[in-house]
Amino acid sequence: MSHLLRRFVALGCLVLASVGPFVSAPGAGATPPRAIVPSILLSTDSYLTSIRTFFLCGSVKCKKERTRLLIRAESAMQRLHAQAEVGARARVQHKYRADVSLFVLDVRLLFTSYREYFTTTSTATLSGLVGNIFYLTSDVGADVNVISAVERHRHVAFRLWVEGEAATLVAMQTDAGALQSSTATKSIGILANQLLEGECTQMLRHADGPDSSFNSLLRQFARNQSRVSQSEILFLEGKKAPLTETEVANLNVRMQGEFSRLVKTETALVKRK
Repeated sequence: MSHLLRRFVALGCLVLASVGPFVSAPGAGATPPRAIVPSILLSTDSYLTSIRTFFLCGSVKCKKERTRLLIRAESAMQRLHAQAEVGARARVQHKYRADVSLFVLDVRLLFTSYREYFTTTSTATLSGLVGNIFYLTSDVGADVNVISAVERHRHVAFRLWVEGEAATLVAMQTDAGALQSSTATKSIGILANQLLEGECTQMLRHADGPDSSFNSLLRQFARNQSRVSQSEILFLEGKKAPLTETEVANLNVRMQGEFSRLVKTETALVKRK
């Protein structure tokens, strides 16, 4: 549980205030296609650090440096996005192909959330976008870990692969918690369930880690949550849903047990050498 709790604490420190406009990613100075894998391995972690430092800013000292941190985050996001666009066109060795493709997809999703963060006028949407940035940076980091293992001809360590899925689980728990809030409105309920649907889709994309039993648990949990969220959105919109309210309630209880098993399994696998 501590593995997830660390991420929950980090998410609780997020600062949602927007302090500047988003700048489009430049095309100049892009990484040559033949060098995309070395570039991903060399530069991505530093780009992610700059982005996370801005969005996970919680200390007094950090808040005083928000303008400088934003400039660094802007530059990092521009370079990361340009790197992904090169990766989308590059011809890489077969052993890297699937992992680079997932890296490209995750960076594009991160870029979309990052850009929308600086243009939305909705406080609720802003909060959701920060959550997206939180788990998507972890997904990108996990992609890099996998590519690094392939490059070194090594087995992918579970504790390095699971980083993205662990962060996605925390984002899902946070959004699910928003539905239980006494201040939750109809629009917030719809948004939270839409965010949960997106998180389920992202989780399923990554549910191919080094432990097959954990992958199965992830897929089951994500599919059940997606079914619940789809029906709850329709309930809130006053439309007929594929599940009844009783079925949704029963499935929610079932998912609590599934989540507990996920946490227990993950904790054991992370500790395994």
